[in-house]
Amino acid sequence: MNRLNRFRAPLPAPSLGRRFGGLLGMLLAGAAVGVLAKWADFSHLQLLGDMFSELPIWMLLGLLIARFSGSPGRAAAHAFAFFVAMIPAYYLAAEWMGGVWGMAFACGWAVVACLSPLAAYTVWYAFGRGWLPNLLSAAVVAAAALADVAVFRRLNGRDFVLAGLCALLVFGCKARQRGGTERQERE
Repeated sequence: MNRLNRFRAPLPAPSLGRRFGGLLGMLLAGAAVGVLAKWADFSHLQLLGDMFSELPIWMLLGLLIARFSGSPGRAAAHAFAFFVAMIPAYYLAAEWMGGVWGMAFACGWAVVACLSPLAAYTVWYAFGRGWLPNLLSAAVVAAAALADVAVFRRLNGRDFVLAGLCALLVFGCKARQRGGTERQERE
């Protein structure tokens, strides 16, 4: 995997305590977001409830996790911790709030959680420089725009807004990273 380091080099690994703290933080954040997402379904904030019911918002959150992880391995671990805590918290909150949910949806989200480490590992490189990160960035934006079409067979304006936010994140951070490197080389 050292060949991929030319696109984006991992940061040195933090201490063991900081790594466990990061994983614990992702578990707690995932559980909190899962409960918040279910609460949004029952609140008068219909837009928020609808948004948390769709795949692109979760892709954006996974992208943020990957962006701020120091290595692809940590991105994979953090994304898995987040989603493996979010899903049970969401469905436990649904039970507690008396919500209706189907086992097919729970199984579908479990598949998302199981695939999240691979996706986060891969997407971590989208924030680098070169042809591969640019290709990955374009794939992320396309996937965010078309995810609901593939899963729910419908497209709405929120998908384009979330895809735009994904584009801003992957391409905006890349541009800032490149600008910072050029400034350092000139000095």
